Amino acid sequence: MSRFLSLAPAVAIAIAGLVLPQSGLAQSYWVNRSQPKTISLEILKPDFAGDANTTFTTSVIFLGIQFPVAKKTLIVAELPFAHFGLNEEGYDGQSESAIGNPYLGLEFGAKNSGVSGEIGVRAPLTSNEKISAVLTGFFTDFDRLEAFVPDILSLAGMVNYKYKSAGGAFARLRGGPVFWIPTGDSEADNELWLAYGFQAGYESQQVGFSIGFTGRLLATEEDLELGERTFHQLGLAADFGLGNVRPGVHLRLPLDEDLSDVIDMVFGVNLAIQLQ
Repeated sequence: MSRFLSLAPAVAIAIAGLVLPQSGLAQSYWVNRSQPKTISLEILKPDFAGDANTTFTTSVIFLGIQFPVAKKTLIVAELPFAHFGLNEEGYDGQSESAIGNPYLGLEFGAKNSGVSGEIGVRAPLTSNEKISAVLTGFFTDFDRLEAFVPDILSLAGMVNYKYKSAGGAFARLRGGPVFWIPTGDSEADNELWLAYGFQAGYESQQVGFSIGFTGRLLATEEDLELGERTFHQLGLAADFGLGNVRPGVHLRLPLDEDLSDVIDMVFGVNLAIQLQ
């Protein structure tokens, strides 16, 4: 049996027993959505640690849309999907797929430079019946892990500050709270995460590239050591402008042992299409 499946029961217990009784954002830090009216597609391919022999189609997909509803105000929506399959003797043909928790929110303020804000909610639609697919989504995009946590209503509020020079160089700071509210028959407590990140790079109409890191702090479990309550990732991204279409690639590397024990890296491709 693959390392991933052997870890799944323990990880499932960790999700249900540590995180829930005790993080979410809509859009990826690494996809260029500088135009206000945009449809986007992200495909994330995880490389699991150990000898996990997963299928090529094992991946996480985010389909998103944003469009203006007022001056400097956007509606943002996102639908996540995860698929897990095995290429191992005795497990060939076994696969699972799961729809994640959809997101709906607002973004307001200066999008490409200055201060902007985000507020949004993820509806608790995913379930733990497809646990391998859910775990795939959970670990593949830890910045948006709320997209694949069952029985949780999540509320997020983010503040962004972005400085962009006339030559195209930019730096961006992002941070804010993410609240977890248990739903259904769960007896878990409400929880609070603090999400944060920094990104720097260059962007123009023709090309963009960036490097940065993202992190999360579980603020409501003070009995745990700080290292047990924080999770960080390093990211690299590049994108290219082709008229109304902007394809891109990005790579994420976990910086904490709790993540790197399960996943070595995540490679992503994305496409943003500007609507007329």
